[in-house]
This record gives sequence, C-alpha cells and structure tokens, in this order.
Amino acid sequence: MDDILIGRRACARRDDYHYMKFSIYSSRIRQMIIFVLSAIVLPCGMAYGSAASGSGMTLSKTTFARLPGWERDNQAEALLAFRQSCAEIVNRNPESYKAALQEHVSTQTWQAVCKAAAALHQADNRTAREFFESWFVPFHVRDREDSTGLFTGYYMPVIHARLQADKRYTVPVHALPDDWVKIDLGAFYPDMAGKTLVGQVKDHLLYPYPERRAIIKGALAGKARVLAWADNPVDVYFAQVQGSSLVELPDRQRFIIGYAGDNGHRYTSIGKILIAKREISREAVSMQSIRAWIMRHPDQAENLMNQNASYVFFKKLDYSQPLGTEKIPLTPRRSLAVDQRYLPLGAPVWLSTSVPAYDGKHASKPFQRLLVTQDTGGAIKGIVRGDVYWGSGDQAAYIAGHMNSPGQYWILLPRTQA
Repeated sequence: MDDILIGRRACARRDDYHYMKFSIYSSRIRQMIIFVLSAIVLPCGMAYGSAASGSGMTLSKTTFARLPGWERDNQAEALLAFRQSCAEIVNRNPESYKAALQEHVSTQTWQAVCKAAAALHQADNRTAREFFESWFVPFHVRDREDSTGLFTGYYMPVIHARLQADKRYTVPVHALPDDWVKIDLGAFYPDMAGKTLVGQVKDHLLYPYPERRAIIKGALAGKARVLAWADNPVDVYFAQVQGSSLVELPDRQRFIIGYAGDNGHRYTSIGKILIAKREISREAVSMQSIRAWIMRHPDQAENLMNQNASYVFFKKLDYSQPLGTEKIPLTPRRSLAVDQRYLPLGAPVWLSTSVPAYDGKHASKPFQRLLVTQDTGGAIKGIVRGDVYWGSGDQAAYIAGHMNSPGQYWILLPRTQA
C-alpha cells in the first residue's frame, strides 16, 4: 500500500487526453471498454497532493475489495450524483480553477472522467460499480495517523408560512437588508485575505449590524423585505442554522429559500448553552432534544435563541431542490459537505460510519455508501470531517438532528497509468 504525504510532488503531468464515446453491449465488452478508457487518463505514476501543504493529511492507496460494504451499495445512485457534479466540472477553466489535490489531479483529468460518465446512459448498479472501479483508485484519508473523524448530518427544514402577516403568522423571514454591507478586508490589507466585515453605513462610517435580539425586536423595520411570514419562530431559527428551507404556503405552493448573508456576529450553539446549564446532557443533545426543551419552556425560548447573536438573511431560489456550494443540486444520502481545503468538490468518497435508526428498534445502524463531495459548511472543518445531506421531512430531520458519529472515509481519485 502506498502512503502519500500531502504536498509531495511525484511526477510531471501531461494534459493531452483522448476521449471516446462507447455503447454498452455485453458485460465482457463493457468491462473491456471501460478498462481501455481508464488507462488513458494520465501517463504518470499514482501520486496526489493537497493545496493544504504541510497539513498532516495522508492518503493511503488501497483497493475496492477492502472498502467495507462496497459490494452492498447501489453505486448507480452515486453515479447520478457524480454526473450532477460533472455538469460543473466540465465547465471549469483548467487555467484558473483551483482546488485541493489539484497539484497532482488536474482539471483535465476530472473532465476526462466526466466525459466517460456522461456516456453511461441509464447505467444499472453493476455498470456503475464497474465504472468507479475502472476509472478510480480509493485512498484512505488520514489526519496524520488518525483515520477516524466526526460525521454529522443536515437536512432541509420546512417552514409553514404565508405571504401576508396575520394574527397567527407573525414571524418574518427576512431578505438581505438594503443597508447591509460586506467588506473584503483582503482588498485593503493583503495579510487579511479571506477575512470580511459585515455592517451598515451611517454618516459615512461603518457600524456593526444589529444582533439577533435587536432584529427580533424590530431593528430591520423598513430595511429588509419579508419573503414570508411564519407561524413558528423555532422553525425559522433552525432554518437559519441549516442555511436553507422549504417554505410551504396554505395553498400548497412551495418554494426554497437559501442563505443570502448574515449580520456578521459570531454563531453560538444554543445546544452548548443547554449543556453548560445541565439542561440537556452532552450525549442527548440533538435538534429534537433542543426543540423538546423549548416546547417545555416556551417562556425561555426567545431568550435562549437570542443568545446566538448571529442572524441569517435569505433569498428565494429559482430551483426545486437545494444546491450545494458550486450550485449543484444536492442528492439525499449521496451528497456530502466537506472541508474543501483538503478534499475537492465533485469527488466520490466512500464513507463508513453509523447513523441513528428511525425504526424505533435500534439506536443506530451502519452507513456504508458512496457519496459525492458537493457542499461545504461553516462547522465542517478538518481533514476527516463530513456532513451528510438527508433531504427533507420528518425522517431526514430526525437522522440529521441525531447524527454525531465517528467514521472514516476514502476518496476516489482518477486512476492513472504507471
């Protein structure tokens, strides 16, 4: 097994690739054609690096036979998710696009694989599995010597709302305020690249934007358009935590809202607050247990949520399903949010972890399947760290709210010719 320490260049790379389309006939012909195609991606030995040089990230080459549960997954579902990412990958500019591991895996390499994936129309599970096995090599991802990390879940919450306020629907879902300003500090001071400030301008001076508590009391009156009026402030709060939501209107119309910006204040977990106050144990904390606590203490709900000074503004999306970081539609149980300092977006990843059971009989069950890195998140930081997208609905909310599992993953990188 080859261990690859991130940042080590192994070979020169050539970007002249040849593509061919093919049809699938018999299993034998299919295997032969995929094998031939997979052999022409790169003319150099297998070696990969990361944009985060010196990070301690190590990739250990392995085989598909050693991936726990590989033969039991439905890789056809993962292929569909991967092809969604390919719609963005094929349009990347090889000269300007930057991503983790790109030092050793060029944009043209990914585009070559995507062209082969596009030729697989209505692939069954066996065909999809053969595609991944022929075009990719799995690498075990480790943070130095530790291959175990934390895996959580997220979902799309539902807000029941109306377009006009009334006695029941009184909670505003705010769009970005008219006086909201975001400053890129790196544009003024190069040593502050990547840092930003959010605020509002008054008399030619920049001031901090109001905290959640002030906004709840009406600080945005006349400054921000209201996208909808909800009947439950807790639903709006958790939509802000998740970053998007499905809005359902009484006439069965629905639309999706997504993150547009925030007030610039630091996010504080109300779950951690409840743990610190010994209201909920660390082992029992989840979105559901927090909701249950709020239901039991309605007189304390607003004060609890206001301790998180961060407040998220939304925009109405022209899409029927949520999008990831690169505007790729997310697929429930197949899309994974990662730290893109270490893993590139659009890459297949084999995940082995556990998830909360929804059958009422078991605490958890194994979760071993192929996902695609299609999203990122403010709390998703680290080499071995991921957030599984579960979709919407009660089951998705339950699993996402309770998932807090140790696990391991293997990134699938394009096969090369030694």
